[in-house]
Amino acid sequence: MSELLAQFEFDEAVERVYRLGEAAERAGNPQEAAVHFRVAADQHLGDAALRLAQALFALGRTEEATHWCEAALADGFTEAAELMQSDVAARQRFLEHAARIMVGAPIADSMPPAAPVKVIAPSEVQARTDALRALDRQYGGIACRAAVLEHLALVEPMILAGDEAMWTAVAEVQELAGWTTFDSGLPGLALPHFERALTLARQAENEALIASVLTRAGRMFLHHNAPDDALRAFQLGSVAAHNSWADRRALDDPQRAIASLTTKVGAYSEGFVRARTIALTALARNHLAVGDVAKAGGFTENALAEAATLRSARFDDHLRWLAQEARRAGASELVEQISARFARCR
Repeated sequence: MSELLAQFEFDEAVERVYRLGEAAERAGNPQEAAVHFRVAADQHLGDAALRLAQALFALGRTEEATHWCEAALADGFTEAAELMQSDVAARQRFLEHAARIMVGAPIADSMPPAAPVKVIAPSEVQARTDALRALDRQYGGIACRAAVLEHLALVEPMILAGDEAMWTAVAEVQELAGWTTFDSGLPGLALPHFERALTLARQAENEALIASVLTRAGRMFLHHNAPDDALRAFQLGSVAAHNSWADRRALDDPQRAIASLTTKVGAYSEGFVRARTIALTALARNHLAVGDVAKAGGFTENALAEAATLRSARFDDHLRWLAQEARRAGASELVEQISARFARCR
């Protein structure tokens, strides 16, 4: 009788530990959940092995997670087979999303979970992000992840009423959230942040930020023994960095910029009017730099035609830079084309 009572008390204790694992899982703490589910899994309690595997995948401990998936399969939980594939699938989905971002394929705009409570200027968002980034560099992601997520929850709704500056500011917060989550040992939870950062960076047409996000994701993949996925992320990031270089105002290597921009213009789909017209003005400026006024005029004409209904301060800035360079080159007809655009928009 005493043995039965002892066994009953032991089983009850294991179930209590399992419930603690469930509570930690709901609270978004896979580290604590893994500790509790491991105790229950060692005793073959219910689906504890499966739940342990899920927590371990979130922590990036793939080999250990796979072991417990196999244990769950042996206990009759067939969904463990799908779970083993989902870790790889998550990286593949991210890389496919990144590839669509790079070729300008249509993507759904990033939407916040709630409406904004108050208006915050992009400069305020960036100032707080910079401060948190400094904390991350000095004290590590675990020390500041909660503060970063709190900052993100406050500013993410701003994208509803935002513009390129706000999209960029919130994308930087998402990037930092992904980075500190990775540094907290939670790579599985970091990927959604990096994915949303890419989407917002594309909405803002910020190639440099796209390159930064992909580089950070690649470093995370490399750290967690996925070198092939890391290489692909680095390659996509390199393309974004090259595009960012080609967008610069300084024309120190126009022939190289022309080759890059020609590829970039051809890759944009129909909906990316602003990005395409800015790239066309950059092509015009680079052709001016090599003395080909005729081609510069052709690209300017195309840009102006495609931008007939576009209202963008960034595009207008690029036109002004082009007009300045056209005046220096003595391309009076090109200057007149641009002046006519500004006259119509007054």
